[in-house]
Order: sequence, then structure tokens, then C-alpha cells
Amino acid sequence: MATYRLDIEYDGTAFSGWGRQEGTHTVQGCIERALRITLRSPEIEVITAGRTDAGVHALGQVANFSYDGEMPASIIRSLNGLTPVELAIRAVTRVEESFDARRDAVSRTYCYRILNRKPGSPFAPGRAWWISRPLDREALDRCAEAIRGKHDFTAFTPTETYHTRFTRLVHSACWVDEPGLEDPAAGEPLRTDTFQFWITGESFLRSMVRVLVGTMVDVADGSLPFEGFLRLLEGAERPAAGMTAPAEGLTLVRVDYPEPPPRQLIR
Repeated sequence: MATYRLDIEYDGTAFSGWGRQEGTHTVQGCIERALRITLRSPEIEVITAGRTDAGVHALGQVANFSYDGEMPASIIRSLNGLTPVELAIRAVTRVEESFDARRDAVSRTYCYRILNRKPGSPFAPGRAWWISRPLDREALDRCAEAIRGKHDFTAFTPTETYHTRFTRLVHSACWVDEPGLEDPAAGEPLRTDTFQFWITGESFLRSMVRVLVGTMVDVADGSLPFEGFLRLLEGAERPAAGMTAPAEGLTLVRVDYPEPPPRQLIR
């Protein structure tokens, strides 16, 4: 039985999350349906590096499946022809039989976007969380710095959860100003009024990034003192943290493995 890796991107607005659910439009459901039709194999199941919630986007999602048969040379074209335009299979690669997209991943990288201005933007819905009140960028930076390292993130995931271990290692976390399109005549980028929060960690609790963002915003608008944020990283309960930021601002950017991705074998 051969194992194949899928490199996937999708606009999460159109889906009820990653996980297959009867009667709902999900990323996994669409991909499995396309694979089963194309390969004429009704038993194919897809394993993902990380399940995304409804509305969350992905630029670098990774998954794998097993198939015992000859892989058609047109597999990528066939899969993209059978899936919605909001989803794209970028690569299908044969890998080691033991490859597991979730268990073998050593880190995941997410980006969260906030549009901070009055008024909003017609380009923000579905792509960024619009916040009209002023936010203190220095406060956001201080929070991001505090997140780095190993902490107990119990406060940043739902109380009702399947997780049993709440300590996670965050390799990097920072806020950056989003660069706009560069006007060649003026020679400078256009202002976007958008902040990006970038975070890389070995693994994440459910909704962890979104609750971190929602709580950092509380610090940045003065609702929560920075010292209170630090105490949350010591294992406080979920009600002590802030709101769960809207899903539309979050994108899974990259999943890393011990070895670089193999050369694309199937086009």
C-alpha cells in the first residue's frame, strides 16, 4: 500500500471546518469524495496535519492517504476539477509508507490578521478581524514576546475539550505591520492599517491561537493589564482569558517536518 502526501490550500469561508461531517460542506469531505471518484476506491480516508475550524483558511495544509493502485498522471487536474474553486490541491507526492501528516509534523505556523481603523474595508470581511477602537501596538508586541517558550495554555482553549496535556512550546511569536501593494510611481507601499500575528509552535490546542489573539487585544485596548496576561500563561482557567477571535482572520500557513518535502513526483 503506497502513501501519498497532499499539499492543500483553501478559503475556509466556504467550509464548515476540516473534519468530515455528514450533511455538511467540509474540506476533508470534498477531498475524500474527489479521491474516491478519481481513483475508484470508496475506502480512501485522508489524515490531516491539523484540523481547522469553520472559517479558518489554509495556505499550507498537509494531509496523507493510502492507495494500492496506479496513480494517474492527471491526478492533480482531476482532483481540482472535482473540488470547489475555494479549494486547491497544489501537489500530490508519493512518500514513505510510514508518513503521517499529523504525527510526523514538528511545527505549525499560523498568521492572524487584524484590520485596525475607522472605517472598515470592503476587502476585510472573510480575511481579517476588523477592530475600530485604537490598539496599542507596543502592548501587542509585549504579549507576543511573553508567549514564546513553554507555558500552560489551559486558559486559551475551550473548557470542554479532548486535550489532556495543556503545556505547549511556542518557538516564535510576533506582530508585524502588513505591507501593502507598492506603488511603483510613488516608490513606497500603500498603507493597509493591518497587523499580522505570526506564531510557530510544535502543536496547538483547539482555538488556542484565536483565544490568544482575543486576549492580546484586551491588553492592547486597556481591558486587561499586561500582568494579568502573564498570569494566564501559568495555567488559569478558560473564563479568565479573553474572547475567541473570529475565525476569518486565521490562516494555517505552513506545516514543517524533520525532512524537507520530497520532490513533486506527480503533476
